[in-house]
Amino acid sequence: MIDGALAAFLQEGVGIHIATRNEALQPNGARAVAVRVEPDGEHLIVYVARVAAARILPDLESNGQAAVGFGRPVDDRACQVKGVFVGAREATEEERPQVLAQWDGFLASLEKIGIPRAATRTWVTWPAVAIRLRANALFDQTPGPGAGAPLT
Repeated sequence: MIDGALAAFLQEGVGIHIATRNEALQPNGARAVAVRVEPDGEHLIVYVARVAAARILPDLESNGQAAVGFGRPVDDRACQVKGVFVGAREATEEERPQVLAQWDGFLASLEKIGIPRAATRTWVTWPAVAIRLRANALFDQTPGPGAGAPLT
């Protein structure tokens, strides 16, 4: 489902937001810090600061539906991965360098569009919760004629 080129984009340090909904179909969401696409291309781990994950985990546990948006600030390339909740656990110290490296890549891209690190210094990134999803749909979200089209 997620090929190598798309996985590279998702993991390069882009803006990530995970969206959920509750049983009344009210939206909810949280900023994610990083993502890791598993070698099978079917599963991904979305890392969300623990403080933010507490808000979305009840939705994921009750209905299992998630949409993860990815956007690169410098050129607005964007995509969305829809998926089904598989599980969640605390992120490990072994994962921390990879998570923070992606976060640093995102901050570097924000600097390129004029948002200094001083503006994001207080954003909480760790400890994090690792949310595992099984991807079931991919969409192009880059502004332009292909926006909203399925990615195959």
